[in-house]
Amino acid sequence: MHPRLRKALTLGAGLVLALSVGAYSRFFGRQRLRFTYLTEPLSADAYGALAAKPGWAATKLEVAPGIGLRGLVRRPSIATSPWIVFYSGNDANMLGRGQAVLTRIAGTHDFGLAVFAYRGYCSSDGRAGLMEIASDAPRILQGLARSEKIAPKSMHVVGFSIGGHFAVRAVASEASDGRAPGSLSLLASVDDIVMVHHSFYEALDLGDDYQTRPFLDAVPAPVLVVQGTNDQALGGPAQGRAIAEKLGKRARYVERPGVGHEELLDRDDVLEDVRRFILTNE
Repeated sequence: MHPRLRKALTLGAGLVLALSVGAYSRFFGRQRLRFTYLTEPLSADAYGALAAKPGWAATKLEVAPGIGLRGLVRRPSIATSPWIVFYSGNDANMLGRGQAVLTRIAGTHDFGLAVFAYRGYCSSDGRAGLMEIASDAPRILQGLARSEKIAPKSMHVVGFSIGGHFAVRAVASEASDGRAPGSLSLLASVDDIVMVHHSFYEALDLGDDYQTRPFLDAVPAPVLVVQGTNDQALGGPAQGRAIAEKLGKRARYVERPGVGHEELLDRDDVLEDVRRFILTNE
C-alpha cells in the first residue's frame, strides 16, 4: 500500500474513532448543560468608545508570550482605594457588559475598576479554551497588581456565570501563594457545565469540562454567593446552592426569588449586596 494512502486511511480511522467516542459520550454519558463560546471580535472604534467613557482607559495585559488581553480600567482618585476586578460571563460584548456592571457596583464610591476580555473574546489574542483562560485568570490579578501597584487585600474579585469559575481559580491560586484578595463574590456562577466551540460537529464535541467545586477548598473566606431561583440558563438555583454548600461557613449565601440568570446583573439589590460586601471586607 502506498505510504500516503496508508497515512490517509489511518487519519480517517482515527477521525471516525474520535467521533464515535464523542457521540457515545455525548448521548449516553451523564447529561450536562452545554453552551457555545460567544467569541465575537470587537472593532478598534468600538473598543475606543468604551475606553473614552468618563474616567475609563484602555489597557492590555500580556498573560503569555504573544498573548495580550484587551482590558478597561477606571483608576481611583486615591491610590489606596480598593479595586474591583470583574470576571465576565460568556458574552459577545464582554468588555461593554463588564464596564456597565462595574460602574453600577461602584456607584458613588471611589473604587478602582477593571475588566479584561478572555482569550478570543472582544479581539483579545488567542483562542478561547478552559485551560488557557484558567491559566490566565490569576495572571490578571498579578498583572493588575503590578501595573497599578495594588496590594492583594485591596483587590476584590467578582465573577459572573463562567466568570465565577475563573474567579474561583484565580483566587484559589493567589491564596495558595499567599496573595489572597480581599473578597470574592460569585453571581450565578457555573458549577458543572460544558463549553464548546461553534463547529459543524459541535453536537458531538465533548467540549471543555467546567467543574468549580474541586477548586473551592483553596478559596478562603470571605465569599459572597448570589443566586436567582429562576436561573433559566443553569436550569434553576442548584449550581449556586452546590457552590455555597461546599464553601460552608466561608460563604454568605443570598438567594433572590424569581430572578433569572442575566437579570441578576441588572438588579440594584444584587449589586448593592456586592458593594456592601466589598465595603465590609475592606
